[in-house]
Amino acid sequence: MNKWAAGISLALALVAGAAATALVQAEEAESPATRRAPTETGKELYMGYCAVCHGVEGYGNGPLAEAMILAPSNLTTVSARHNGTFPRDKIADVVRTGGAVLGHGSTAMPAWGLYFAVKRQPEVARARINALVDYIESIQEK
Repeated sequence: MNKWAAGISLALALVAGAAATALVQAEEAESPATRRAPTETGKELYMGYCAVCHGVEGYGNGPLAEAMILAPSNLTTVSARHNGTFPRDKIADVVRTGGAVLGHGSTAMPAWGLYFAVKRQPEVARARINALVDYIESIQEK
């Protein structure tokens, strides 16, 4: 499969995954407990949304990494690349927006912020993003 076909397959997979996620979230939204807090752990969110590109262990070597024009980041070295400090706010922003600068087009990474919300409930999206950021922080190389 050439890179163009792989890229199209990646795009279709992301769209299909987002649509399935939106459907599940719409069904979950009926429960008052779901409105208060997500049930997924950061690791579950990572495995469901990030591992396909960043790899199961976060090294940037997921099954779709080879088909991508820009290689996914090694998420285990984020702290090392920031002088030993884990930049929580920056990582949360990248998860939420995909790293795109507003008004300057898209990036290679999907913006998960809208998909993490249940029926436009930003508090649910924030809780999921925080859980995911906590998990990414936990996999930092020592």
